[in-house]
Amino acid sequence: MATTDAQNFADHLEIQQVINLYASALDKQQWDALEGVFTDDAVANFIGIGVFEGRQAIVELVASVLTQCSVTQHLLGNINIVVTGDTATATCYLSALHVGLGDYAAETLTVWGEYSDELVRTAVGWRIKHRTLTSQHASGDIGLNG
Repeated sequence: MATTDAQNFADHLEIQQVINLYASALDKQQWDALEGVFTDDAVANFIGIGVFEGRQAIVELVASVLTQCSVTQHLLGNINIVVTGDTATATCYLSALHVGLGDYAAETLTVWGEYSDELVRTAVGWRIKHRTLTSQHASGDIGLNG
């Protein structure tokens, strides 16, 4: 059932902005911006890669991968959000394009997947407390290490 509650609309908008900030921060390599995405104690389960505990560990992982790319574009869609008081769940589709460097400058890696998030309302706004990335398809090789 749809709601017309103004707070619910505001929560949905802010959560969508947090989710979009993640993709934008990755593509611009603005690692400090991820402070506005994750709680300090966030956990990210990037299935097939590993589980990373704490915002700093998450930032270090994405930075170590994406600095091996000349450019990336993370496109998100089909964002679904359910807010229950001061907690929320969200899912969205991911299509990410990664372009290589050096010997791989003419190569691309494309990943399709889905993010599943658990969020909490904090004193500074909504933040992701737990994120799971399920990769549904990947193609290409840009020589990523680690």
